[in-house]
Amino acid sequence: MNAKKKISYVLSFLFIALFLFMIANIGVNIRNFGLKNAESKARLTADIVKDALTAHMVNGIMDSRGFFLDQIQNSRNIQKVWLVRAPSVIKQYGKGFNNETPRDDIDKEVIKSGKMKKVIDENLLSSAFRITIPYIATQKGELNCLGCHDAKEGDTLGAISMIMDISDIRDSGLSSVLSVGIVAIIILILIQFVVNGFINPYIMLFDSIKTVMEKAQNGNYGNKVVTTNSKESQEVALWINNLLEKLQKVFKEMESKIDIFLTHKEKDKKTDPLLEVNSTINQLSEIYKFKKTIERDEELSDVYKRLAYILKEKFEFDDFIFLEADTTNKTNKIVHIEKTLHCKAEKNNCRADRTNMIVDSCMFADVCNLFKDKDMDYLCIPYSISNDMDFIISIVTQDKEETKRVRKLIPNIQDYVDTAKPEIVSKKLMQILQESARIDQLTGMYNRKYLEEFIEKAIPQAKRAGISFGVLMIDIDYFKMINDTYGHDIGDEAIRVISKVIKDSIRSSDVAIRYGGEEFLVLLYNCKKEAISLVAEKIRIEFAKQKIQAANEAFTKTLSVGASIFPEDSDSIWKCIKFADIALYNAKENGRNRVVIFDTSMIKDGSFEESY
Repeated sequence: MNAKKKISYVLSFLFIALFLFMIANIGVNIRNFGLKNAESKARLTADIVKDALTAHMVNGIMDSRGFFLDQIQNSRNIQKVWLVRAPSVIKQYGKGFNNETPRDDIDKEVIKSGKMKKVIDENLLSSAFRITIPYIATQKGELNCLGCHDAKEGDTLGAISMIMDISDIRDSGLSSVLSVGIVAIIILILIQFVVNGFINPYIMLFDSIKTVMEKAQNGNYGNKVVTTNSKESQEVALWINNLLEKLQKVFKEMESKIDIFLTHKEKDKKTDPLLEVNSTINQLSEIYKFKKTIERDEELSDVYKRLAYILKEKFEFDDFIFLEADTTNKTNKIVHIEKTLHCKAEKNNCRADRTNMIVDSCMFADVCNLFKDKDMDYLCIPYSISNDMDFIISIVTQDKEETKRVRKLIPNIQDYVDTAKPEIVSKKLMQILQESARIDQLTGMYNRKYLEEFIEKAIPQAKRAGISFGVLMIDIDYFKMINDTYGHDIGDEAIRVISKVIKDSIRSSDVAIRYGGEEFLVLLYNCKKEAISLVAEKIRIEFAKQKIQAANEAFTKTLSVGASIFPEDSDSIWKCIKFADIALYNAKENGRNRVVIFDTSMIKDGSFEESY
């Protein structure tokens, strides 16, 4: 129901209610006025009868009072008049003319109570007013009732009953009500016409505003408010239309500009643009805070932790991994594990990286042969970070419903990955540069710069944990002869051969360092003293077997090894390195091609020299 109908119904109801109230009020007032007139006339008649009866009594003509009463009864509007004597008067003077005893209960009640009684008898054809007025004995005033009657002050001597026709009063009232009603109806019609003419433009404006706002509530801001002939309503419509037009324009501009920052923003035409813009701004705000946070992080691992936090807290993923894929060297590296590693992702056969497409286990069972837990669903999402690096997020789900939820969130994940991409690239480049600065280019081993950093970080932890290190100092025997005989290229080849032998002979937890020239340092993690000799001998024997190619011939070489153990020999790792160097010198002095374990006697006998 529109506003115009509602207001018309309300006004009509008010006008009808007002009209009925007015008619009822007029009718009641006219009726009450007529009854009061009838009662006044009855009282006056009662007083006249009382005075006349007194006169008849004084003059001794009480027997002729019937004529007097008949004359009163013939008066206008009086249908019946009769007198009623009280029991005390009947006892004193008898029943009187025409049996003046109580005719009905009303007479008896008035005689008994001494109070006037009024009764109205109305029907469709006539209206009658019955009134019974008592006569009370008194000796006050001009007449002394107690002089003639055997009664006390205040006793009821009798009563006069009259039945009066008040039909003319009713008819007069109905006529008046009808006349007033006709006038009232005419006035009400005029009022409604004027009111409707005045408020109709505003009602139309309100209905139009309601329609436009209802559509705007559903996201449609392109409608216009209809104008009317009223100046005020035209101004209001113009203001609202201008506001809606500005909103529509601003929403379009904001949407086009905001979309630049969100590469994969889902659009829903049914969504309210205002809510959509608000949602987008909130999303941009969160991404911006993420961006500013990772810009201040020092390490690439910190960036991955931030991204993992987003996936865990914002998107509510609890089982996933991050994988770096080096497209140049064809190697994979797991950089973050959240909960459990479910696949052999470190192998260089990642389907998502190879196909550069999302791998979804719900699309095809056992789609990836590297995934170990066949009873779980998973999605592996690849992202291209740079020309030589891809980034894969592998998310494990418990059921297909969870997988659907992950699919819907992929565009949002993309926004965070795109935001992190510049930081990943820059920090990855910095990581590569830092690693390059710590890597010997000829052998691929760590250099002395890395050794210093490693000792600074790892040795204090080893001391606290009670972890030992075996220290090996390795040197090729007669290396200068290789350079002099075959040239420095062959010398470099000999260094590459020994570095490969060393790396193949130690564990991944051990650290191999090119200490300088043909000299190498190996730190054996948590290694016992007896195991140090075994590793050193393994390296010595394996190197002696290697054929070093030089033009058309091949030759073999030997090496010497000096060893010490930290912290058994010293609680200073640098001293242990020096002790291993002393042992190496001792091996050189005693025939080379041997392994010598440091002993304190090597210092006491003065056999140590700074160079050899």
